[in-house]
Amino acid sequence: PWFEGDWRPLSFYDKIAQNRASDAHTLCLLDIKTREPDYHALAATGKTHYLPPRFMTVAEAIAQLFEAEDTKRLGACSSETLAVGLAR
Repeated sequence: PWFEGDWRPLSFYDKIAQNRASDAHTLCLLDIKTREPDYHALAATGKTHYLPPRFMTVAEAIAQLFEAEDTKRLGACSSETLAVGLAR
């Protein structure tokens, strides 16, 4: 999931670390947000409006993974870790 404000869920990192310790691969599906209500517009107009769709990029996912590594320090990844990223 996207990190937003102070919300930093790190459960994805634990699974990656467990798989690395077991010499296993990990498939990470990146976050998408479609049809998310715009609460500011709802409060202002009383009508439901939706934010444009967002698709997490590989670069955003890597940045969050490195932030999780800096926080937990379990050795799940480094700048030397081989990874493959695909996005639309």
